[in-house]
Amino acid sequence: MPADKFESLLKIAVEKRALLFGDSRTDCFRLFNGDGDGLDGLTIDYYAGHILVQYFSDAVLSMLDNIIKSITAVSSSFHSAQKSVLVKDRRVIAGSADRNSLWKSRIVDGDYSEERGVVVRQNNTLAKVDLVNGQNTGIFLDMREIRGKLEEFYPVSGIKSMINLFSYTGLFSVHALQNSIPHAVNVDLSKGVLKRAGINYKLNGLAVDDRDFLYGDSMEWIKIFAKKGEVFNFGVFDPPTFARNRKRNFSVKKDYYDSLKKLEKIIPGGYALTSINSYSVSLAEYQSCHPENWELLMFGNESADFINRGNPYLKTGLWKI
Repeated sequence: MPADKFESLLKIAVEKRALLFGDSRTDCFRLFNGDGDGLDGLTIDYYAGHILVQYFSDAVLSMLDNIIKSITAVSSSFHSAQKSVLVKDRRVIAGSADRNSLWKSRIVDGDYSEERGVVVRQNNTLAKVDLVNGQNTGIFLDMREIRGKLEEFYPVSGIKSMINLFSYTGLFSVHALQNSIPHAVNVDLSKGVLKRAGINYKLNGLAVDDRDFLYGDSMEWIKIFAKKGEVFNFGVFDPPTFARNRKRNFSVKKDYYDSLKKLEKIIPGGYALTSINSYSVSLAEYQSCHPENWELLMFGNESADFINRGNPYLKTGLWKI
């Protein structure tokens, strides 16, 4: 693709997201979303002035210099100074290669401190993100509109406690605590992301209690809570599409329904926010993954800045048990 054609595509993409640049509650979002914006295999994300470019194909890699030049040329329309540009290789990796080392971004322009990271704002919630290391940055940009819908639900729900399973960096909990939910417990299989969740609590002025950050397999913790008779009013269930640890594998298509049947034992008569992140799972399949007695109250897909020419990949629903 010629450089001038891509620059035109990028300008159009930025214009489509003009309102997001003026949103005082959010300063991070997707700027360019692959085929939806005209170039398959490329995403560009905006993090409070820092730009993360991710390429998923050799064809996009061959255009990388022109893509970076186009970003610089268009950056005057970002409504804030461009601080840095980082590039991450996200091509499919075969074999047993160390994906985390291969997914390490390189800084190609501007000033970015890997040690400090960047603090961004989404739905008025602060989060510290890492634009260099690993596959994910610490915040899921595509969940912005889902969290926005929950802001209307939380104050009228009567929820007193929530369990955030597969919690990652704890942002669903932080956002809920900021919007009238009194207590949240986070469970994740990574001590590193639980530590980052604690950082996000502190950024938002929330007290950090180690008892609210539980290390281990989420399904094992459901068993522990059930055995103890400990219950919650609200649960967040957003597992990876496929996960493996030393004791068990988790597959959305095989394990989702049975997992939710176990979850309802510790949220009797409460609410659950569930999510599946996969093109291969249809809306009908997502709905069929839930017990028959659950009532769907709210449904959403990825945020509007994730422009997609095909079917949405994210299916997220709020359910009454």
